[in-house]
Order: sequence, then structure tokens, then C-alpha cells
Amino acid sequence: MNRSETYGRSERMERMRTAKDVETMVGNSVATILAIAAGVLGVIGLLAGFDVIDVVNPFEAGILWLGSGIIAGLAANVFRREHHILDEEEVLSSGRRGPAAER
Repeated sequence: MNRSETYGRSERMERMRTAKDVETMVGNSVATILAIAAGVLGVIGLLAGFDVIDVVNPFEAGILWLGSGIIAGLAANVFRREHHILDEEEVLSSGRRGPAAER
């Protein structure tokens, strides 16, 4: 293997790692936005349910807003979990030891 092959291979790995980091950052940003939206929807649901906000049918409006907040919270949880999974190959190649490696 000559010097140019080594350089090209490490450069590709660095680009792949950077793309993965960008994907993780975007996923975590979406999860954060969804979590904030879930909180806001829940508060609106409580205000509508207790008739602080003037609506025609407070109970139905409150359930609708609270249900939307729960769905947004579940979606945020899925995004957060999906983008924090570590690849075994990445952990083994970097030499880092985590809780799973200590078992």
C-alpha cells in the first residue's frame, strides 16, 4: 500500500464520521424541538381543559391538545434514542471503553 492509498482511505473515513456527526446533530435538534413542542402543547391543553382559554367544548379541546403533546413527546423520545446508538466497530476501533465493554 502506498502513501496516497492510505491518505485517501483515512480521508474517506473522516468524511463518513463527519456525516454521521451531522446526522446525529440534526436528529438531536429535531428531538429537542419536538420536546419543547410537547411541553407547549401540554400547557395549551391544560389551559383549554380548565377553561382558561375560551373554547366551545373545553374538555374535548384539552384532550386534543394534550394528546398532540403526548404524540410529540413520543416522537422526540424516538429521535433521541435513535441517534444515540453506538456502533460496535466504532467503539472497538477507537479503543474507548464504555459500560458495555466493561462487562
